[in-house]
Amino acid sequence: MVSASTWTKLWAVPFAAALLLQSGCVCGPGPNVGGYDEEFKDPPKSIQGVKFVESEKGPPEIVGCADGQREGFADLSKHTRIAGCLATWPGVKSLRDEPTGKVCGDDGEVCEVPADACAPGWHVCGSNGKNTDLKSHTSWRACDKESGPGKFIAAISHGQTDELCPPPPTASTVFPCMESGYCSEPVCCGADCQYGKCRDAVWRGKTKISLGKAEGCGAATSERNGGILCCYDGNGDPKPIDAGTPPAGDSAAPPAGDTAPVEGTPEGETGGTVVPPTTADSAAAADSTPTIAGNPPSGPEDAPPTTVPTTKQPKPDPTRPPPPT
Repeated sequence: MVSASTWTKLWAVPFAAALLLQSGCVCGPGPNVGGYDEEFKDPPKSIQGVKFVESEKGPPEIVGCADGQREGFADLSKHTRIAGCLATWPGVKSLRDEPTGKVCGDDGEVCEVPADACAPGWHVCGSNGKNTDLKSHTSWRACDKESGPGKFIAAISHGQTDELCPPPPTASTVFPCMESGYCSEPVCCGADCQYGKCRDAVWRGKTKISLGKAEGCGAATSERNGGILCCYDGNGDPKPIDAGTPPAGDSAAPPAGDTAPVEGTPEGETGGTVVPPTTADSAAAADSTPTIAGNPPSGPEDAPPTTVPTTKQPKPDPTRPPPPT
């Protein structure tokens, strides 16, 4: 017969363990070799069937998505440095896998890795392990309220270690990209993102995640985590690749009304009845160069106009007329 004191000791250990789990977040990656651990059969919510809000189509280097259209942060004029890009890829991939350069997206080809969803000059947010990367491209309010339906994830687990939730991170903290387990889930922007137990990864008490321990930052599927957060590489706002550069061949022919030297005639001399422009004339012409027909000057007015975003589920209807310009 077991005494009362013995029963008390036997129950003390599991009771204490339960209290520990309730009082804090135990973070661990889990090996995730050959499938998810039995302990972590907790998949994140699927994004299939979500009616994403699309931006207008435009140059990938401006839009941020390789296929030239956003499904998150659709207002191009307001969210210039961050994009939500929907894509598919085979199997399970890490959000920090190096991009292959393949042009892909939900409006195009299947991606090889998640990073291929981002346009050239853009990267998966947080891929350097620094929470300041996401902070410098958007705010917690925009991440939560303005990114649109669905989920868009960054390449950063919301826990700093594989053991216990640590103190709030500092600017020098480098986050891992864990495969599965507690606190492995990636930081997330979008209406379907949720709070976990640890909420300080990027914004103190305001950081949401793609909840579900089975798919961490290092082991994402496109079925459940196919929305990718892409951040602009440079400072300021992105500019078109050819901004300020006239198309090839435009400088070959002089504007109407200008004269040119006769072939073979030395500069500054006359040849026949054609007189070349003087140095003073050239300087004046440079100050008042006319616009060549068909080639309007480039500048802010050349940027693609912003239109009211449209919705799709899950791909745009090919019979739908293009959005107004």
